[in-house]
Order: sequence, then C-alpha cells, then structure tokens
Amino acid sequence: MTRSILTSLTIILTSAAIQPLLGQNVLPGDLRINGKTVWEAFEPQRQVLQKSSAVIYTDDRARIMKIYGTIVSEDGYILTKASEIEGSSSLSLRIGSDIYREVQVVDVDPQWDVAMLKIKPTTPLIPVEISDQSDVPQGSWVISNGSTSRSNRRVKVGIVGAHSRGVAVDNGVMLGVVLGEDSDNGLEIKELSKDGGAEQAGLQKGDILKSVEGQPMLEREELLKAVQDKKAGDKLAVEVARDGEMMKFEIELKARPGGPKRPSRNDQMGGGAKALSERSSDFPRILQHDTPVSKDRIGGPLLNLDGVCVGMNIARNSRVATYAIPARELSEIIARLKK
Repeated sequence: MTRSILTSLTIILTSAAIQPLLGQNVLPGDLRINGKTVWEAFEPQRQVLQKSSAVIYTDDRARIMKIYGTIVSEDGYILTKASEIEGSSSLSLRIGSDIYREVQVVDVDPQWDVAMLKIKPTTPLIPVEISDQSDVPQGSWVISNGSTSRSNRRVKVGIVGAHSRGVAVDNGVMLGVVLGEDSDNGLEIKELSKDGGAEQAGLQKGDILKSVEGQPMLEREELLKAVQDKKAGDKLAVEVARDGEMMKFEIELKARPGGPKRPSRNDQMGGGAKALSERSSDFPRILQHDTPVSKDRIGGPLLNLDGVCVGMNIARNSRVATYAIPARELSEIIARLKK
C-alpha cells in the first residue's frame, strides 16, 4: 500500500503542477499538504479512520463534539484523552452512522492522560491494527483525523519529526540529565546540563542510573514518577554504576529556566494558544509529528501509509508539534485498562 500511496500522490501533484500557475505568488490551497487534492491520495487511510475511530460528544444528543477516540476491540472498548472529557455529566459517541448514548468510563490512567470507554455495539467494531514496531523513522508520513460529518471523515497529513522520547515533567524542575534508551541494566546518562543539579552533585556522562530514592530505574517513566511531585530545592538520593562500581549521590533539583511551560508568542498568534491541549506535557514517552490538528481532534489513531496505527494522538503541544503515544506503549496501556 505504501508504494501505491506515494505513486498516487506523485501523479496528483505532477498533474496539478503542469497546469498554468503564472501570476500566482502562492500555491493554491488544494495543492498544499492538507489541501483537497492531496487528500485524495490518502483515501485508504481515511477509510480506516472512518471505521476505527469514534467521535465523542459531551452531551447525550450527540451534538457537541469534544474529541476523537480510538477503537481498540470488536466488543466496544475505545481509548481517548481523559482530561478532555473530565467533568462531563454525560457522554455519547458516534461510529459511522451509529450513535451510542450509554458510554461507560471503565478506567483512567492519569499519567498517560487516557480513559478507556466501553459501549455495547450493535455489530462487532473494527479495531485499529497496532504496529509491532517500537519506533517510527523520522521523516515518515503519518495520517490523523481532521474534521468530520456523519458520512465523511477528512484527513490531516504530517511528518514524524523526532524519535520517540520522554517529555519533561511540566512542574518547573529538572534533574539536569539527558538519558539514553530504556535498558534492563539501568538508564545511561548521555548528557549533563551545565550547572545542573546532577553535574554539581558529581555525576558524569556515561554513568548508569540504577536507582532514585531506592526505586530501581529501568525505564524513563520511572524517573518521571520520581520527580513529578517535587519542587526546586528538593533533594534526591540516587545510585549510579561507574566503571563497574556502585556510587551514591544526592542531587538537588533545579528550577527549569522559565518555569513551567507557557504558550509562546508564536503559539498565541492568531488564537493559536486556544487550539493547544491544556495537558500537553508530562508523558512518559511520545512520538512527535507536525500534523496540524487542534485539541478537539486529539484522541484518535495516528496511521502510517499502510493504514497501521503507529500511535494515538494525545496532545497538541504547539503550533508546529502534535504528540502521540507510541504503538508499543499504546498496546501496553490497552491491555492494562481492559482488565
């Protein structure tokens, strides 16, 4: 499917390019990356989004759209962004032309900001096919839900801009380290922030972080948990391995420059800040892409060119960045919340 999609896109853009464009200073809207002409190349992915994602409403009459959800089982389990439906007195959702007014919130994971919903479908649902790959190469095309009507789902297209990574806790503090990949041996310290708490305590590049406050450190998610309730000036007892020896240090947390993240001037231009998710950080791991989706288009699947789910959109972080939960972590969350 990947080759056919790229071939279709090339034909569409090439055919459009030979049309006279003299006197035009900008590319016509339908030829841009999220223009109508380009959408036609992604019809197979649009159909997957139409069948395997739900439109969630915050009223029982299915009129006030709030967010999307990702269908994860035939028997009615749907995953979505928890903070966007929090406090809603009633929920309903639509899949295709079918409306469900009895929606149960089965479980919530505050750390990932996800909620597992459950309905009783009239016919078996079509869940997304979740990728078994742990990462998505930079530069890969990805497709998300755009706007929707009862009969037609539009797509939004973007590019993966970075490898999967953790997102710093947005409480204004920092440990002062850059970590490598998760490992059964601990977390390798790749870099140290200049004058950060870790550097001042004596940690070095190449140290393997073994524990924080007595808790083993095998995943970056565990380090995020260890600091999420801390403030600048608090101290953490850490243990690292260096050249085969175990060493103990006490690290003082430092205030992150600028404090907790606020919308930048660029994000605020043109009302852009209103389109950003209120909860847009403090995720154990994310996949970043540049698809222009607003906060009410979050919650649905992120597809590759083969129509396979490589993540679930979880936050609009800035005017140029959308975050998704990577496929590996998504599979783990689904298995846990369905129990």
